[in-house]
Amino acid sequence: MGETGRLNLIAGKEKFTDPQYAAVWKELASWAPYLGDGFQAQKYPDSQNLFSLGKGAIYAAGSWDISTFRGQAKFAMGAFPPPLPAGAKDCYISDHVDIAMGVNSASKNKDDAKKFLEWLATPEFAAIYANALPGFFPLSKGEVKIDDDLAATMVGWRKDCKSTIRNSYQILSRGTPNLENELWNVSAQVINGKLTPDAAAKQIQDGLDKWYKPVK
Repeated sequence: MGETGRLNLIAGKEKFTDPQYAAVWKELASWAPYLGDGFQAQKYPDSQNLFSLGKGAIYAAGSWDISTFRGQAKFAMGAFPPPLPAGAKDCYISDHVDIAMGVNSASKNKDDAKKFLEWLATPEFAAIYANALPGFFPLSKGEVKIDDDLAATMVGWRKDCKSTIRNSYQILSRGTPNLENELWNVSAQVINGKLTPDAAAKQIQDGLDKWYKPVK
């Protein structure tokens, strides 16, 4: 899967009904017995609060939650990447681009804006950014020292794992039904026991087939 799989979905060479994708929902279904009582009605902030109060041993999320937990939790935390499937050798991380800045083409201050953007590309800004907002990492090619140990651990996975982004974000969520929204929907239903993993895979692929035709 990883970046190769993401590109293969866009090219139509792979489908969500293929075994490697259905296996993801099978894994999610296996989590249900380990979730808290009444998890079906639990909201995102509820999960954050429970973990911060020490009522959850593991919190499955991304680095964006580091700042939240630094402000709420009163205990030391660590992080580990998802375990590899049996027989797999390559690990992947979602190096998703969430925050970016650009110049308005109609701006009357393009020269000043360009100078600002050039500064944003410097090691100086990269260090300021990475440490002011731990868990959001600059894409600078230069080495950036990150003071937060949890953030440093997570960004350190870049050294051992290949990089990709969410497979629903580029191109595949432009139509209706929206793939990103559908993935949220069926994944919740699988964990809640309302949808089997294979049915989830079929629903996702059927929805994509309704509007998406890969470019040949």
